[in-house]
Order: sequence, then structure tokens, then C-alpha cells
Amino acid sequence: MTRSLVLTIATVISCLSSATIQAQQPTENQLALLKIFRSEFVALGPGTKHFSKTFQMGGSKTAASLEQPQHSVAIAYNFSVARYEIPQNLWEVVMGSNPSKWKGPRNSVEMLSFAEAQDFCRKTTLLMRQAKLIKGNQIVRLPSEAEWEYFARAGTETIYSFGDSVDKLNDYGWHTGNAAGNDPPVGAKKPNPWGLYDIHGYLWEWCLDTGHNDYNQAPSDGSAWIAAKSKTRIARGGSWKDKPLKLTSSFRFIVPADHKDDALGLRCVLTAEK
Repeated sequence: MTRSLVLTIATVISCLSSATIQAQQPTENQLALLKIFRSEFVALGPGTKHFSKTFQMGGSKTAASLEQPQHSVAIAYNFSVARYEIPQNLWEVVMGSNPSKWKGPRNSVEMLSFAEAQDFCRKTTLLMRQAKLIKGNQIVRLPSEAEWEYFARAGTETIYSFGDSVDKLNDYGWHTGNAAGNDPPVGAKKPNPWGLYDIHGYLWEWCLDTGHNDYNQAPSDGSAWIAAKSKTRIARGGSWKDKPLKLTSSFRFIVPADHKDDALGLRCVLTAEK
């Protein structure tokens, strides 16, 4: 092989590498929305200040069997959680299209499978690293089910994060009793004690865990509980289509991983890559 040919090949490879790097650079629109997204994360420090390290996960003895047995979970790492469910304008600039049935730039994105939610997290991580909005060892991902209940409860032990009475639910969430005729943006209701919106209702939120019929042998460290061959995942929080019983902090919903619905979306966490 001649020296000139080697140099030509090297030049081509260099150009291709530069093109790849350039392709990963966020566009102006992406960067603007990603900056907003980054600013909306709430940092949680289990075991510090008002963030308890340990909490009781699951429902009481009178709750559905899916929520039992109630058990202690200890989270020994810091992570951040998005203040809002992922809005459609952010999804669209990252993914290139908007699958939602009910359109609105700051409405929660819906009609997406678990795999699509994972793909959004992966692409968002790469874009935010490229823009230096997050560190190179940080990732945007879906929460584990334990993480979800930890930040949904926000230090409370009641049925909802605002108490045991359903009377206040209209102030905090969209459900079948108040959603008709509404097409709201994220954050239109009151937040939970840690400043997170739409925890109760609006959309179900994908979690990393596969479906299990109870909590027997569930992890106690906040990690996701994943069965390798399962074709299901857990969704949490209830939706605008559901009655108040399904909007509690402990209610669990086992969903086929390829399921898409206009009542199913996502919320992301930001954490160190393991």
C-alpha cells in the first residue's frame, strides 16, 4: 500500500469521524429546550436534609396484592428527577416526531412504547453530554419503580402525597372525574412536597421494572427488578382516564412493554452511570 493511499484512507476516516461528532451536536432548538429540561430537575439526596434514606414501599394490608408486602427500601445514592412529565416539544426535538394523540407543545407526550421511552432517554443523554449540560458519567433514564415511589411519596406515608383524603385530589391531579374537556400543559396542578408535578394522574409513567405480581423477593436498595424474559413493564401514577384509587402513591400497573396509549408517558431521572 502506497503512502499516498494510506494518507487518503486516513483523511476519509478523519472526515467521517468529524461528521459523526458534528451530527451529535445539538441544534439550536434542541439546545434551547434541553437547557430548560436540565433546569427543571430536582436534586434528591437520600439521607440528607429532609430527604429520608429509607421508606416503606407498597400499600397497607388492605391494599391490592400487587402492592404487598409493604417493605423497607433504602436508597444510598443521590439522583435527580424531572419536575414534569416529558413534554411534547422536548420529545419532538429529540426524536424528530410527535406521536401524541392530544397535541400541545407543553402537554405530556403520550402514545409511546417502553422501547421508545428508553430510546428517548438514550438520545437525550448523548445530546446533553455533547452540550455539556450533564457530566460524561451521568445518564438520563427511566426511574426504577422504587425510585418512582420514593419521589412520589416525598417523605409521606399517606395514600397520596397530600394526605389520605381523596377530597383534595382535584387540586393535585387529572383523573376521570376532572379531565373531560381539558387538554392541559404539564404542571397545571399543585406539586407534591418535593416540587414534582402530575405525580397523581395525568399520564401513567413508564418504569424500568418488569411486571411482578407482588413484592416478595423485591430489591431493597432502590434498584430496578428486572426478569430477563419478561415482556411487561411497570407503569405508575395513574392517568386522566382513571379513578382516584389508581392515582395513589403505591398503585402499580403491569403493562405490555410494546403497549401505546394516550394515557401513558414518561418522567426521567438523572443519575450517575453504573
